[in-house]
Amino acid sequence: MKIQYGTTIWQPYHMVIAFVLGGVVVATSLFNEYLLSLFGESVKSILDSRKVNVTNKAPVFYCDLPYDNCLCSDLTNKSHTSEKCITNIQLVGSRILPLISFLLQIFLVRELFSLSGDHRRVIIYTLWIVSILIFIGMTISIYWSSCFQVHVSLILFLTGASLWILSWHNAMTNASRASAFFNLNQVIIADRSERTNNANRSWLELL
Repeated sequence: MKIQYGTTIWQPYHMVIAFVLGGVVVATSLFNEYLLSLFGESVKSILDSRKVNVTNKAPVFYCDLPYDNCLCSDLTNKSHTSEKCITNIQLVGSRILPLISFLLQIFLVRELFSLSGDHRRVIIYTLWIVSILIFIGMTISIYWSSCFQVHVSLILFLTGASLWILSWHNAMTNASRASAFFNLNQVIIADRSERTNNANRSWLELL
C-alpha cells in the first residue's frame, strides 16, 4: 500500500480546488479562534466581576464557565451589565465552524493524497467510518464543555494550517513543473525547426 501526495500538472482543476480549500479552511479556523477569543474575554470579565482570581493567559483559553452563561440575554436578566457578553448567533456559529472545518479538511486530504495498492477500497471505507465517528465525538465534546470546544478548535486550526501549507506547496510545485515543461517544449520545437532549416539548406546546396 502506497500513499501518494500531490496533484499533477495534468490535473489543474484538482490543484485549484486543493488551493482554494486550504485557504477556506484557514480562514474558517481563524474566524472561529477570533470568536473563542471574544468568548474568553467575556468569561474573564464575569470572573473578575465575581472577584474570582484568574491566571493570566490568552483570552481564547478562558473557558472556566460554560459559554451559555455568557449570553447577552442571560447576563441582562441577571443585571450584570458591566460584563462583556456574546450573542446566540456567535455561540451557535462557534460550534458549527469547527465541524465545517473538519469536513473541509477531509475533502482537502482527498485532493492532496491518494492510495494505491491492494485493499485500497477497504482502507478508504475504514477511514470514512473513522471520520464519521470522529465527527460525532467532536460534536458531542463541543456541546459538552467549553474547554473541549477550545481544544478541538485549536487542534483543527493546527491541522488546517498544515494542510494549507501542503496545498500551497502542491500549487507551487505544479507551477514550477508546468513552467519547466513549457520551456522544454519550446526548446524541442526550436531544435526541430533548426534541423528542418539545416536540411532545407543542404538540399539547396546539392541542387
